[in-house]
Amino acid sequence: METSFSHTDSSLYTLSEPLPAKAVKAGFWRRLPAFIIDNIILQILTGIIITPLKLNLDIDETTFLSIEDIIQNFEAFIIYGLFSITVYISISCFYFTLFHGSTGQTIGKKIMGLKVVPVADSMMTYKKAFIRYIGYIISEIPLFLGFLWIVFDKDKQGWHDKIAGTFVVKQLTS
Repeated sequence: METSFSHTDSSLYTLSEPLPAKAVKAGFWRRLPAFIIDNIILQILTGIIITPLKLNLDIDETTFLSIEDIIQNFEAFIIYGLFSITVYISISCFYFTLFHGSTGQTIGKKIMGLKVVPVADSMMTYKKAFIRYIGYIISEIPLFLGFLWIVFDKDKQGWHDKIAGTFVVKQLTS
């Protein structure tokens, strides 16, 4: 018997009897636009935060155009690169953990009508959302293979879903 989810008054999915016809697991192509929307938001936020560093290091569009430019400005390249990566990872960890842990939906998932639900628990938790974010990193490392896994998996789960024990479902419309 397959674990399934139903809709409650609090708009969260809870563990229930049979999977309602409307609560269908979302596949790769339905989830991809949501992930792209979320990453555009994260890139904008990261850009806003790192702008003062760019100004302080006198970095513009022409600073790192060629290998010679990178070598000439190597210290600024390393500082800027490491800071940008650190900011992006920190913001994305907070973003995905907060949204998945509180409502099961990021902004991208809300726009696309998707929701993250746990396999065996009644509600998403911040702990489960954080574990799912760690799963995102693991899914990205081998050329995003953990995300592509959704295409081939019978339960439409990526590695991050399997690690955290979650599904992504199409949200019920009232």
